[in-house]
Amino acid sequence: MADKFHHEAIYRGDAEIAKLTCRRLTICGAGALGSNLADNLARQGFRDLRVIDRDRIEEHNVGTQLYGESDVGAWKVEVLKQRLFRATGIEIEAHRKDLTDRTANILLKDGGLVIDTFDNSTSRRCVQERCRALQLPCLHVGSMPTMATMAK
Repeated sequence: MADKFHHEAIYRGDAEIAKLTCRRLTICGAGALGSNLADNLARQGFRDLRVIDRDRIEEHNVGTQLYGESDVGAWKVEVLKQRLFRATGIEIEAHRKDLTDRTANILLKDGGLVIDTFDNSTSRRCVQERCRALQLPCLHVGSMPTMATMAK
């Protein structure tokens, strides 16, 4: 069987792939952005992924997230952990917890680069404040509003 990361090694080179394997990433949110981002990053060679999300998969998530109909009702981070292991052989650090002012220091400690994909302002504000306090680099990503939302 060919190496799973054959194409990444060709395009990036072994030295760059080695850097990816050592870089810690913490993804806050395992929904539409977070689940797909985690999948892509794992397939590109990142090995040290921490994902934080407290939600279960709902039927309406199936259209935009990495999950399927048979996953409805399961915890997002648990299904994501299983899918990434089957796809790439990596074991992510999955936290099925609510990121709040009380839990943020523990969940984000030693987080490396924090990528915030949460879909609510309260959680996003918490991530931003904790990352500043812990001096962690943080990237906030989000979906663009639809034209219907913008018209309101």
